Amino acid sequence: MARPHIEFVHAQNVGWTPRADGAEEKVLNADPLSDEATLIVRYPPGYSAPASSPDHGAEEFFVLDGAIDIDGEKRRAHAYGFLPQGSGLGVRHTAQGAVLLVFRHAAGDPNALDGTAQTITLHTPAMPWDVSTYDPKLIHLRLARKVLRLGPNNSGRTFLLTGMAHGVPAEATTLPAEMHDHAEEMFMLQGAMWAPEGRMGAGAYFYRPPGILHGPHVSEYGFLQIMRSPGANAIVTHWSDVHRPLPINAPYCPVLPHGTPPEWAWKLTPQTAW
Repeated sequence: MARPHIEFVHAQNVGWTPRADGAEEKVLNADPLSDEATLIVRYPPGYSAPASSPDHGAEEFFVLDGAIDIDGEKRRAHAYGFLPQGSGLGVRHTAQGAVLLVFRHAAGDPNALDGTAQTITLHTPAMPWDVSTYDPKLIHLRLARKVLRLGPNNSGRTFLLTGMAHGVPAEATTLPAEMHDHAEEMFMLQGAMWAPEGRMGAGAYFYRPPGILHGPHVSEYGFLQIMRSPGANAIVTHWSDVHRPLPINAPYCPVLPHGTPPEWAWKLTPQTAW
């Protein structure tokens, strides 16, 4: 059984679960047959932990808030890292507390083991944006990206994706939908993007298994998101012949697994900044 299709959930509606080590976590998606998962982890002030055990799966992390020392290096907001399984890394301490988005790989994943997978430490704000190679059918979003990781043996890519404001076609009222042969995963960091399932604002999360027809997407005011493409280092898009209406003002209508807590489907009211 594969990881379930979630399209999409507001992380603000997912409850915190206490952990034995004193941290708290929100599990956004998990493989029912392994320990592979995507979660938000909140470390309290004064938290400390030793290195990850050798049988603990590899871990990708992205700092959402606060600051945390990992293996002696301070990681602040938007720092990214990859810790291979068996690397003996992962010693962490935070004086002020921190919130991390974590992509946990399945234990024993051959493409995430030390010696095959590379340890990565990135200060993403200092990286340049790449505006090349995007599909012309997405030109209305005015996209740019920063590639954070390319997995060995074409096992997947992790990247930041941003779209400029006014990412709505000037003339068209419909756009084609799209599909990929690999899974696709996204967490919205800032801004918002419209999908047929509703408005994905900051904190929105989706996981699409391979072969899911989705979109179109438009953005009135721009966005910043972190994405993964498990199973492929290069995204190949198959476009539908049938066009769908632009989803601006689409009501929230999520696709959620059976048995999901009811609060996961609650509508989230956007908050103004003034």
